[in-house]
Amino acid sequence: MIQNVIRRVIRPSLHDPAAGPVRGLGVLFDQSPIAMVFNDSELRIRRTNAVFRRLIGLPDEALIGRRPTEADHSMTAALVERTLADQVIDRGVPVVKVHLEQTLPGERRVLSWSAYRVTDNGQVLGVLGLLIDITDRIQAVTALRQANARLDLLERAGSQIGTTLDIHRTAEQLAALAVPDLADRVVIELLDPVLQGEDPPRAGPGAPRLRRVAVRDAAARATVDFAVDDLLTQPVTRLAVAAFARGEPLLARNPAEMRQAGLAPGHVQALLDRGVHTFMGVPLTARGVTLGLAGFARAEHPEPYDQADVRLVSDLAARAAVHIDNARLYTREHTTAVTLQRSLLPRDIPQVAGLDIAYRYQPASRAAEVGGDWFDVIPLDDGQVGLVVGDVTGHGIHAAAIMGQLRTTTAALARLGCPPDQIMAQLSGVVAAHGEEIGATCLYAVYDPASRRCRLTNAGHPLPALRHPGGPAQFIDLPAGVMLGAGPGRYPATDTELPAGSVLALYTDGLVEQPGQDIGTGMSRLARALAATPARSLNQLCDSVLTRLAPHVRDDITLLLARTTAQTARCPRKTLRGTLPGRTGQRADGTAGGWHGPDRKSPGPRGPDGQRSTGPRRPRRWPRSPSRSTAARRRAALRSPATVPS
Repeated sequence: MIQNVIRRVIRPSLHDPAAGPVRGLGVLFDQSPIAMVFNDSELRIRRTNAVFRRLIGLPDEALIGRRPTEADHSMTAALVERTLADQVIDRGVPVVKVHLEQTLPGERRVLSWSAYRVTDNGQVLGVLGLLIDITDRIQAVTALRQANARLDLLERAGSQIGTTLDIHRTAEQLAALAVPDLADRVVIELLDPVLQGEDPPRAGPGAPRLRRVAVRDAAARATVDFAVDDLLTQPVTRLAVAAFARGEPLLARNPAEMRQAGLAPGHVQALLDRGVHTFMGVPLTARGVTLGLAGFARAEHPEPYDQADVRLVSDLAARAAVHIDNARLYTREHTTAVTLQRSLLPRDIPQVAGLDIAYRYQPASRAAEVGGDWFDVIPLDDGQVGLVVGDVTGHGIHAAAIMGQLRTTTAALARLGCPPDQIMAQLSGVVAAHGEEIGATCLYAVYDPASRRCRLTNAGHPLPALRHPGGPAQFIDLPAGVMLGAGPGRYPATDTELPAGSVLALYTDGLVEQPGQDIGTGMSRLARALAATPARSLNQLCDSVLTRLAPHVRDDITLLLARTTAQTARCPRKTLRGTLPGRTGQRADGTAGGWHGPDRKSPGPRGPDGQRSTGPRRPRRWPRSPSRSTAARRRAALRSPATVPS
């Protein structure tokens, strides 16, 4: 309809440019709420309305008779003129709701542009253009889109940040989340004591010591200034450091503000060389304490940061800071537990005649809590030796403390000569005293180098492995016994002979248990690792086993290897009253020997010459259960020289 009206008004005056076609359009144009402009076939402006003139900020005198590029020298005007000539005039294809961004008086506006050709009986009269200012609508849509993107970012932050208790990993997760959606470059710097699990230092006159822990850049090969692990110190008089000390964000919208921010010397120029045009620094604050600083920068993103971005990044930084602080607290507890555990484990393994001993202890990684693994090598009377490996359930400082109690109790009872079953019963009582939620496993072995006999007792622990000289490795079948602390139970002992050159392997479950793997599979792998290649030393065998079975430590691992040698212990026998003389064994030379080593000669009957003859002393057997009087005699024996009971 409007085209017919325009055609009827324009047609009579085509031959007279000064006549009434343009005047006849006055009512139609002036009453339209949409900006309208009519261009003739040569694209010269012939009529505009008041809405159009207000929109572009030019009067009719600057428009009438001019082509779009003559009235406006912008790239947008050139695009409009070319589109009108090639598409609308020549081919008759209209332009419908094309968005144009143009700088109009005072601000950047977004216009919706439509144009179509006006003809009369096949003759092209010109082009009618319509412009609608949709800036507010676009801004509302953009704001809604940005709000949804920010909500999505916050939602992803809840699932992607803080998945571990590792400080460095948590910082890397924050940087990875922000690039490239929110920034082209992110750096995370933390106070140096925080990385050690210590409390952040109080604000003072000294320069804060910040260590860079994470860098993420959208440009893969971009190098700016500092790398990960670099230490940064700045005087507190600088604006950026002062804002950090106050726990306030710092916003630099443009390069000029970046130069005034007082960043590290050379840092601003390095950022500008990278193409950064806007920067934002947000403190990482948790529980009222500032832990570090997160820096966000844009280079490829054209939009500068604004206050909405500051609020979003501050929210992300606050969430990440809580996870970093949790990791810091865990680091402190983990370090304390590891220190306690290492202090309670034996520092030096004693040299034992008849045995070569090597061990490895690996605490759990920082991503897991330290456990209660423990071991000990206990020299006993008559050259015997006690070997013990155990594992306390639970983690942390409490498990390490219980482990220390069990190790001390085991060593004390073993040196008193208590039999293995009684040692286990006493240890079970120690564990039970800590409550039902605590349990422990233990494997205790007493080896006599003279007879090469070994007595083993098990309390719910993985079976020991025995590698034969030049042959395969197999597991020694022992009665399982109940876990320590699980209630009254029996801990029967099993005797076995260890040939010269054989290797006895005691270990904790961390060596053979892996997620998604049956423990039987892990034990089979251990047997193959022990028998795979003959190592030149026990230390090499330890390393080989750990490399094969536990390349990534998830739980505490203890491995104790003992290899029998041809050397035997030769020392005078001293037996405390109530201690444990052993069974008859077989010496290497074929003669009878006691469990505790070579037997002393006992007095025999007197001969004709009045001298007593000597003969092998009758071996003693393990008592079933020492009575209270036996225990009293044992304590008395500790206060007096050891004697051999008659």
